Amino acid sequence: MSVSREEVIWAYRMLLGREPESEAVIELQMGASDRNHLRQAFLGSPEFQRRFAGPYAPLPVGRFFDVDRTDIDIACSDEQLQAMFDRIGEAWKTFGETEPHWSVLTSDSFRQENLAANIDAFYASGRNDVDLHLHFLRRAGLPVRFGKALDFGCGVGRLTLGLAAHADQVVGVDISPPHLRLATERARESAVANISFESIAAPDDLDRYRDFDLVISLIVLQHNPPPVMASLYRKLLRALAPGGVAIIQMPTFMQGQSFTAAHYLANEQPSMEMNALPQKLIFEIIEEMGCRALEIRENGVAGESGLSHVVAAQRVR
Repeated sequence: MSVSREEVIWAYRMLLGREPESEAVIELQMGASDRNHLRQAFLGSPEFQRRFAGPYAPLPVGRFFDVDRTDIDIACSDEQLQAMFDRIGEAWKTFGETEPHWSVLTSDSFRQENLAANIDAFYASGRNDVDLHLHFLRRAGLPVRFGKALDFGCGVGRLTLGLAAHADQVVGVDISPPHLRLATERARESAVANISFESIAAPDDLDRYRDFDLVISLIVLQHNPPPVMASLYRKLLRALAPGGVAIIQMPTFMQGQSFTAAHYLANEQPSMEMNALPQKLIFEIIEEMGCRALEIRENGVAGESGLSHVVAAQRVR
């Protein structure tokens, strides 16, 4: 159940020491699933980190579940992998034609009927998310200026535009042409010239991307079935230049989840699904692709029924 307007206002007062700047940001924060996630969002915000904690803030206490295993089988044929990818592509093209901004941040503030009043807040959230996640590099003593950066699952360009100030060239990649049309339009309106947007129709389309100093992907892989998540993660790590860093968010556990490709393809799926890739497999892929983990931090994206992490991995060979 979402938090109330009054709870959001008091979160601003108690945690940030100020009043919320607009009704739009109140409505955005009301999308938190409960008080715990509202608190985590504020404690992890760039403003709180900058004013009270800094980039070396301690990690919040995690949650524990009364299970110690998941039934996730990522084995599948090439044909099954493409069939799963095609299903996701059709679902997101539909979102792109109906509720493109809401599909990126599922707050009523960003539904089409409310978008005009909240579009600036939508893109400001992207700049804030980019700045927050660049702390992974700052903590590792790495530069936060890039020659080439890749935003995977860029949607309408929320993060892509935020990355433009940090890189010479930014490429936004997505599965949904309707989203990309809106991203291109926003970049043109904002007079941002160092970004481009490209569409892919198969996981192998990512093989054309190479030598990126930064790859970022937030709230994207979770909407794909686990074999697709694993395939995309491998390819995103392969796209890194030596020394480049990938900052990728994905759920690592969903309570009660099991998966096989055959069962998935034989049954109807929700249009916006949520999946997890176990940490064991993530670490295996990092090693397989010649990378090393720099940092892994839990976030609240998976809600109370699961765990989600942001993983920063650097290519070393």
